[in-house]
Amino acid sequence: MRRALASGVDFRGGQHTIGGYSAGPVPPEPVPLWLGSQGPLMLAVTGRSSDGWISPLSTYLTPPAVPSRQQLIDEAALSAGRDPAALRRIYNVVGAIGAVRGGPGLSGDVQSWIDTLTDWSIELGFDTFVFWPTRAPLAQLEVFATEVVPGVRQRVSERRGQR
Repeated sequence: MRRALASGVDFRGGQHTIGGYSAGPVPPEPVPLWLGSQGPLMLAVTGRSSDGWISPLSTYLTPPAVPSRQQLIDEAALSAGRDPAALRRIYNVVGAIGAVRGGPGLSGDVQSWIDTLTDWSIELGFDTFVFWPTRAPLAQLEVFATEVVPGVRQRVSERRGQR
């Protein structure tokens, strides 16, 4: 994949053949490869070879299941001579912000979102959250971007002692 993005590929394998693919335009910097993975084999590939892990939607991979997945990625990275801290950790968060009860994923007011995402950043090791609103996507995105994101950044900074 890295070779294809940088220059092109002519590959003939047992199951796949890619002939005469040329990249273009070549990006000014290497394109980071983030893998969405959940099972042990792909988590190992993620740790050995990728630039980041995109976890499954938070409704599929709940917070209590995250540490064991992070550990598999970290172990694979270390085994490959890589620094696990160099990999991005992205969590797809499903839910709704506001006076909402029930429904899939995370729901609650802005402060509960800030508290929860701060905890997931500090305790679970995520550095990026992708928001998947379950209702009113544009209005939800605006609240997420203007209230939740700045609140989480501030709280994470405070908890890490970086005022």
